Amino acid sequence: MHRFKKFTALMICGVFSLSLMSCTTKPTDTEASDITNVFEATTTVETSESTTVVIETETSATSESTTETSETTTAATTEATTSASETSTTETSASSSASETSATTSFSGEITAVYTKNPQEKKNYILYNEVFGGTLTASAMNKGFIGITIPSDGEYLYDHIPDDALEFTLFYDERQNLTLRDLQGRFLAATPTGDLILTDKPVEDNYQFWRLIENESGWYIINEGAANNQTLQYSDGTFSIKTCTNTKEFVFNFYEVG
Repeated sequence: MHRFKKFTALMICGVFSLSLMSCTTKPTDTEASDITNVFEATTTVETSESTTVVIETETSATSESTTETSETTTAATTEATTSASETSTTETSASSSASETSATTSFSGEITAVYTKNPQEKKNYILYNEVFGGTLTASAMNKGFIGITIPSDGEYLYDHIPDDALEFTLFYDERQNLTLRDLQGRFLAATPTGDLILTDKPVEDNYQFWRLIENESGWYIINEGAANNQTLQYSDGTFSIKTCTNTKEFVFNFYEVG
C-alpha cells in the first residue's frame, strides 16, 4: 500500500512537469501573433530611422555639392570678368599710346622756328597764320601772294622751311613805324589800289609802314598808309590786304628763325 501511494505521487509529479514544459515551449496563437507584431514594428522603426539618416546624408551632400558648384561658378565668373576688364584696360592703354604716338609723329620733324610772343627788332621771323597754317611766298597772285603751309603745334614750326617761304626782319624808325624786309632787303608794302607788293625801295605815303595791334591769339598787322585799316590777311591760300574784321584770317604770329 505504501509503495502504491509513492508511485502514484511520482506519476502526478511527472504529468505536472510535462504540462509545464509544454506551456513553456509552445506559445498560444495569440501570443505568437503578438510576438510577430512586435517584431514587425521593431523592424519598421529601425528601417525608418535608417532611411531618415540616409536621406539627411544625401541632402547634406547635395547641398555641399551645390555650394561648391556655386562657389566654382562664381570664381569662374569673377576670373572671366577680371580678365575682360584687364583686356579692356590693355586695349584702352594701347589705344591711348597709339593716339599719343600719332600726335607725336605729326610733329616729329626738325624744329625750324620758335613761336615768339613779343617780336623784337632786327630778328628774322616767319609771319604765320595759325588757322590755315600758312606763310607768305614771293609768288604773286590776285593782288597778293600765294601762301604755303608749314607744320606747327603752336610752339614750333617743323620740317625744312620751303625755299620760296619769305622770312622778314623787323625794323622800327624814330616814330616807331615798323617795316618788314625780306632777306633780299625788299619791303613788304601796300599800294593805293589795294595791292600787296614787295618793293626794292621805299614808297610814298607810308605804304611801306605797318603797326602791330595785339589780339588775344596773335597780332593784327595793319598798314599805315592804306585807308580803312587795311590789314594783312590770309584767305583761300592767298595773302592780301583787306579791311580788318575780328576774324582769324587777320591774326598772325611771329616764329623766330634761328
